[in-house]
Amino acid sequence: MTKHYIFTIFLLLCWTATASAQFDFARNEPDGARYIGGPRLGESQTQIWRTGIILEPGFAVDNFQVAVPVPVNWHEQRIVSVNEERMDAGLANRIEYIPHGGAMEMRLHLGRVSPMQPIEIVVAFEVQNYALLPPDNPSQYVIPKRVPKDISPYLLPSPTIESNESVFSKMYADITKDRQTDWDKVEALYSFVQNNVKYNDTAWSPQAKGALAVTKMPKGAWTGDCKDMSCLFVALCRAGKIPARIVRVPEHCYAEFYLELQPDARAGNNRGAIPLGFWFPCQVSGTYSFGGIPERRVILQKGDSFPDANNPRVKSLFLRPYHQGTKVPGTPDPKIKWVNEVVLK
Repeated sequence: MTKHYIFTIFLLLCWTATASAQFDFARNEPDGARYIGGPRLGESQTQIWRTGIILEPGFAVDNFQVAVPVPVNWHEQRIVSVNEERMDAGLANRIEYIPHGGAMEMRLHLGRVSPMQPIEIVVAFEVQNYALLPPDNPSQYVIPKRVPKDISPYLLPSPTIESNESVFSKMYADITKDRQTDWDKVEALYSFVQNNVKYNDTAWSPQAKGALAVTKMPKGAWTGDCKDMSCLFVALCRAGKIPARIVRVPEHCYAEFYLELQPDARAGNNRGAIPLGFWFPCQVSGTYSFGGIPERRVILQKGDSFPDANNPRVKSLFLRPYHQGTKVPGTPDPKIKWVNEVVLK
C-alpha cells in the first residue's frame, strides 16, 4: 500500500493568543458579562474545524503558496486549542498570518513543490461557539450618530452590496417611515427582505447575485439564496446609516447590524458616557431570528470586502482559499483538493 506522507501545519497557541487579540471581543465586541446590554450568550457547541489542502503527486511548481481563512475569537466564538499532529519544517519554509479586517488568512510559502506522494496540509482548530440571545430591552438601542473608526467601513458599499444606489435609500425611507424606535426600523428592513424575497438555492453559485440584482427582478418575483438575501438586508441598513455586515460560516451566511445604547441606558456600564455599541445577528434566510440567532457554526469571517486572490486590487464578498505559483515546464497542472470540514465533539 502506498504510504501517504501527511504534513499537518501546526499553529502554535502563542500565535492564537496574538492573532485573537486583534479581534478582542472585550474591546471591539463587548462581552455581556462586563457590560450591560448587547446580545447574550446561549448554549455552546464545541467542534473541530479542519481546513487545508491536499496536493496530489505528479506536478512541479516553483514559489508555491497556499492560503486559507482561519477562525479567530469573537464574542460568540472561542478558539479553545490547536491540535498538533506533525510538522515538517522543510515543507513549510515560512508561515504568515495576514489579518483582513474581520478575517484572518494563514499563508504558507512552500517554495518548490514536486510531490512524489500525496501531501496533506491541514490546520485543526478546536472551537467553542455560542448561540446568541436577543437583548432584554431592544428599545434602548439607537442608530449611532457617529461610529467608531473600526465600524465606519460597514457603512460603505462593498462587492454585491451596492448601498450607494438611490434605490436603497428610497426603499429604506419607505420601509421605516411608520416605525417609532430605531430597533423597529431595523426589524422592518429584516421583515421586508424575508417577506419579499423567496429563498431559492437551486441555481446556487459561489458568487452572489447581490442586492442590486435582486431589486432588478420582476416585482413580486424576487428570489435569492442566503448570500443575496443577506446582501439586500445589509444594503438597506447601510443606506439608512446603520452599520451592517455579512457573517460567513461553513456553507451559509447571515448578517449583523450595529446599534448603540441610548445615553440614559449607559449609566450601568463601566465606560460611562462613552458611546457603547453592539453587533446583533439576524438570520435573513430561514427561520425568523432577529437580534439573536441559534447558529453555532464556526465563524470564518465577519465583513464583506476582502482582497481577491486573483487580483488584489479587486474586492470580493468572501475571503477564499487559494494557491498560486509558477508551474515547471513540462509538468502537468497541480491537482488539489481543499479540506474544509467540521468534526463535532
